[in-house]
Amino acid sequence: MEPKEIVLILGSAPSAVEGKHWPKACFSSIVAINNAWRIRRDWDYLIVPDDFPKAHLPEHCDPEQKIVLSSDYVPANNAYGGVVYAGGTMAFSVGYWALATLRPRVLAFWGCDMVYPRQGPTHFYGAGTADPLRKDVT
Repeated sequence: MEPKEIVLILGSAPSAVEGKHWPKACFSSIVAINNAWRIRRDWDYLIVPDDFPKAHLPEHCDPEQKIVLSSDYVPANNAYGGVVYAGGTMAFSVGYWALATLRPRVLAFWGCDMVYPRQGPTHFYGAGTADPLRKDVT
């Protein structure tokens, strides 16, 4: 795959909706994490973990849109040190996948704040939960 210039990685933080109206032409690719595909219809890649609820996936994808699963992004994560050195957070896993697969000049992360206040919305769609803490693999 040819290198891309600027890849937007769109997360689900409340601020993520600000990216809804950014011109697609500003980016080589738009990569949505989990529910972020709901923010804008023109995403190129949707990356979800294996335990992502099927009911939360889009009902229809355009032919040029691709859903990326762990079988694709985990090897990229491993190439950058695996979860021990690179972390298992989806924003990091997606970033490593984008580096390995799309080879961008710039990775632009938006709405990947990973801040979970005790009150108020945690995600653009309301209240969600942080990724569960997993057993330390070391």
